[in-house]
Amino acid sequence: KQWYQRRVAITAGEMGHGASAYDQSELAEFQDLTYFTKREVLHVHKRFSQLAPDKIKKFGRNPILSKDELLRLPELVANPFKERLLEVFSDDGTGNMNFEQFLDMMSQLSSKAPLDTKIDFAFKIYDFNGDGQICDKDLEKVLLFLIQPAVTGSTLNSQERGQVVANVIKEMDMDDDGSISYLDFKHGMSKLNGFEESFKVTL
Repeated sequence: KQWYQRRVAITAGEMGHGASAYDQSELAEFQDLTYFTKREVLHVHKRFSQLAPDKIKKFGRNPILSKDELLRLPELVANPFKERLLEVFSDDGTGNMNFEQFLDMMSQLSSKAPLDTKIDFAFKIYDFNGDGQICDKDLEKVLLFLIQPAVTGSTLNSQERGQVVANVIKEMDMDDDGSISYLDFKHGMSKLNGFEESFKVTL
């Protein structure tokens, strides 16, 4: 649901006069285009506002928050892919987001989002170079994100990482072209127990 491309206009009167509540028609649109109820949309906005209250006060309800500001969200702290999540869901790939992009991300990370939705954005997260395939270089980066040597102290040498990557490709590459296509990925993830839990955040 790349709904956030349909921008809800911010009136000139809102700018510079603090945060304004979304009216019922706007909340209804958000409800229709996300997996959230109106009440949940307001809760997500409250959490977004708490990350940078000075910006909300200065610019209104829908400012752009920096990646560093968004990384303050406690629910993202332990997620090894937190920076990639922000980059994938931001319009420009920097990780900076306005509220609508943040709401889209949290909607797709919610427990209400279906498996196919989570597979779609997980594929984008793993496809670091954006070529529509998950190659060995992409998988090595995924592996480094998962083991986080600087945090966990766990290490794998280059040969060990290469072996893990080769095993994953061998397991998931159904057409033997040396990389994992979206269809390969979807087939593999749909059978993986616990996949959805890895891409679920509850605010």
